[in-house]
Amino acid sequence: MASNSLNSHKNKGFTLIEVLVVIVVVGLMVAAVQFSFNSNKPESELQQESVRFAGVFDLAAQYGLLNNVELGLVVHESGYSFVGYDGTQWVELSDLESLSHYQLPEYMTLAITFDDLPTDESALISRELFEPEDDDDFTLENDEEKPIIPQVYILSGGDITPFKMTFGWHKLARVEEEIIYEVIGEYTTPLTIKGPIIDGLYDEQK
Repeated sequence: MASNSLNSHKNKGFTLIEVLVVIVVVGLMVAAVQFSFNSNKPESELQQESVRFAGVFDLAAQYGLLNNVELGLVVHESGYSFVGYDGTQWVELSDLESLSHYQLPEYMTLAITFDDLPTDESALISRELFEPEDDDDFTLENDEEKPIIPQVYILSGGDITPFKMTFGWHKLARVEEEIIYEVIGEYTTPLTIKGPIIDGLYDEQK
């Protein structure tokens, strides 16, 4: 009886070969998942940065509304920042780290457009509202300094300049497909995120 019990226990266990096979299979599965993750990484990073931008923009709009201050969005070659209007000129918001200059990941591109959005003349924000009446207001100690001029206005009442921000990859990133995400603002928050747009086609299933 003892012999049968021992044989029964052996039959229920795993041999060394079976354990090695399991390890190999698990290793292949992990490699496959890792490959899939890496192949989708460029798309995931664009989505993450688009969501971040939309969230920070909404935060800026709420800050302007609560503090009754006009804000502006300044788009740089590889990042963006928010500025405030002090009644004379636009100044950096150095005391608000979340709205200060943000640098995009390496090789990620940023482009802002206005022309292909639907227009509502009654809702358009005039730049003349923020231009000084006297050029002397912009007297600079250093001739190389230039006044800050935001591309998008965020008024304290909640209105914003209609715009579209496109997140993509530079050719040096060596991404096989052309992938972009669009963040669209139409007169007020929240912003709309559209993507991924792969080789010019929008994937509605994602």
